[in-house]
Amino acid sequence: MQVLEQVLNEHHARLRSYVDELYALADCLGGDSLATSEVTGELAELRDLLRGLREQLVPHMEAVEAAVYPTLERIMSDRETSSPMRAEHEEIRGLIASVGDIVDTAESELDRGTVLALRRRMLRLHVLLKAHLDEEDLYIPILEDKLTDAGAAALGRALDHLAAARL
Repeated sequence: MQVLEQVLNEHHARLRSYVDELYALADCLGGDSLATSEVTGELAELRDLLRGLREQLVPHMEAVEAAVYPTLERIMSDRETSSPMRAEHEEIRGLIASVGDIVDTAESELDRGTVLALRRRMLRLHVLLKAHLDEEDLYIPILEDKLTDAGAAALGRALDHLAAARL
């Protein structure tokens, strides 16, 4: 297995656990009453999830933006190749911040509307991340086809190193 594919698969496997957890926690908040007690009962898990997203997902996105997207743009001779993915990264960052804002004030400013807003943001983040990771997986064969084995391995090492350095 190529180093690039191995690194991306390892990163994505870790990130997919957060995607699954987002859905599970959002589902817990989906009762008919949208009870605020459901959120306060899940605050510790929500905070752990946010910490993981901030410490694992955000550094992964930064590493991909620094190493993978410029390489992809170069080999595809198109500066717009990664623009949609970069825009999704910005939306993901915004959703993480928005969920964090709600969770940070959940103990003092929580009503049914806020619970609904939290649930909707978590579900949007879940769907966006799931599709985004699947799209990133599509870049692996393109990169490996266009790069030499040494180039793909170097990109994989750079991606792994950049992500690890930001943790």
